[in-house]
Amino acid sequence: METDKRKSIDRILKAGSIAVVGASADTRKLGYMTLETLIFSGYQGNIYPVNPRGGSILDHDVYTRIEDLPEIPDLMVVIIPAQAVPGLLRKAAESGIAAALILSAGFGDAGRHDLDEELRSIVDSTGIRILGPNIQGVAYLPNKLCAMFFPIVKTPGPLTIISQSGSVTAALMEWATNEGIGINAAVNLGNQIDLRDADYLSYFADDDRTGVIAVYLEGIKNGRDFLKALRLVAPKKPVVILKSGRSQAGRLSAASHTGALAVNQAIFESVCRQYGIQSAENLENLYLYAKSLALLKQPNGNRLLSISSSGGLGTLTADEVENQGLVLPKLSREFIQELEKLDLSPLATLSNPLDLDEQEAAIFEEVAVVADRYNQADIILLNFGDPIWGGTKMVLELKRKLNSVLAVVYLGGGNEEIEARKTLPAAGIPVFNSPESAVKGIGTIVRRANYLGKIKSGCIKAKPVNY
Repeated sequence: METDKRKSIDRILKAGSIAVVGASADTRKLGYMTLETLIFSGYQGNIYPVNPRGGSILDHDVYTRIEDLPEIPDLMVVIIPAQAVPGLLRKAAESGIAAALILSAGFGDAGRHDLDEELRSIVDSTGIRILGPNIQGVAYLPNKLCAMFFPIVKTPGPLTIISQSGSVTAALMEWATNEGIGINAAVNLGNQIDLRDADYLSYFADDDRTGVIAVYLEGIKNGRDFLKALRLVAPKKPVVILKSGRSQAGRLSAASHTGALAVNQAIFESVCRQYGIQSAENLENLYLYAKSLALLKQPNGNRLLSISSSGGLGTLTADEVENQGLVLPKLSREFIQELEKLDLSPLATLSNPLDLDEQEAAIFEEVAVVADRYNQADIILLNFGDPIWGGTKMVLELKRKLNSVLAVVYLGGGNEEIEARKTLPAAGIPVFNSPESAVKGIGTIVRRANYLGKIKSGCIKAKPVNY
């Protein structure tokens, strides 16, 4: 990645002052929503609304021109008609503004490729950096920055989002926030006139607060740069990518949405496998895989022990295990003998999957601790199919006692489940909706661990793929 692009992205995300050009007092307009989100997200820098009408919006004085601002802002957010944007950018560059976040649509996304070319020409001639156009915005929680028209997000966490779709960006942000996982950053790509997917991937590869990168793409602007970025980021950060436009109808939709060209899906899948990137089949799995990689520590192997409150959940776990390249190891004789000393239900099934036929949290804890002591598995999955009284507190304590990776499925658990879903992810323990989703998430971290192991041993010899 070019040094000046890295510095530009860093300055944008850590902006100490922002001008919002096109700010509006009309609560129905994006100019109001964006200003409101920026203010109520807790941003601490100076905010300067700009609108020819002047006045005041949300207790902020409105400036009629960018030339009248009391300082040169680090970032200019643009929400004005597309045809007026080139002129504004030229004035901004003359005023010393280094970067513009263009929320306005109506460029190449609407068939006005001439406007795209004009923006590129302005970038080349002035050096101003452009995010977008046609984007929802950008968020960077370490700076309490949420420069987008929605949502307002305040929960920091390990998830970094790079997405061509504003709706996908918002969905991932809200899912992570609602589960208590939180986000580090969210960047909406739009038409990618200047700063592109590869630039952001390269930047976040070296961002200490990024635990995992979730990417949604409808096409790739420059295959060579994108491949170079993947080679850089993959050993440093886990990456999950959902690329849409796999069908003919999807490719046409992607082209009309962002003006991007979809690459061949087979080639794309090959690249993902080659560089240890997790490819997602759909939006739900994009979030599932990212959540798993963000919260689950890397296991030492692929052995899974399922401990459940009902036989059905264990069976569903077993069905998905083989698909993910995992194994359900046979329980050792010594471990079973230890289990027989515990006060287990006479209906308990002492095999893997292990059905305790039990709703008491203390029993689950005892069994998991003994299993860990006898090294029965690399990952222990607690399948709670009933209200497990005190289960949330038990799981928090159990995680500190285990060497094995710990994951939890909770369904049909009433208020106990509600408490677990609020509390556990914030403590670094994912709560999955079903055994199948849990095993898919676990499979993702096992593949990541295998990839890093091959790098460490020198087994991986990546070869470029030509587009």
